Amino acid sequence: MSWVKTYEEFKTSTSDKIEELDEGLKDSINAALKKGADFAKDVWDGVKRESRETKEAVRILGEIAKGKEVTQTQKDFVKAQSIDLVKALPLIAISGIPVPVPITPFLLMLGKKIGFDFLPNSHTKVDYVI
Repeated sequence: MSWVKTYEEFKTSTSDKIEELDEGLKDSINAALKKGADFAKDVWDGVKRESRETKEAVRILGEIAKGKEVTQTQKDFVKAQSIDLVKALPLIAISGIPVPVPITPFLLMLGKKIGFDFLPNSHTKVDYVI
């Protein structure tokens, strides 16, 4: 079994090949990784923002249920947040399917084509690329 490389041989040969890569390719890979990391951070920030907004909407709905007076601005906020939640329902439903990852980008593309954005408003600030 001399054709099977040891870990050290494999590690050395792999690192040699990586060092041989063209600098432009390395820059392209690094740029793609940075873009992906930035995208993930933006999406995560949107998820956190949406979570805070949903909690605030639930708090306002609780005040309405208790019969407390709420401002028109608060009512408008709850209405906008409700629309965001309804828009996100198809994405939540798809997450229950065994293969949601390949379906989600197609759903987003379809929505973009027909003029409907499935992402909540806090995510529309993120420039998602499909």
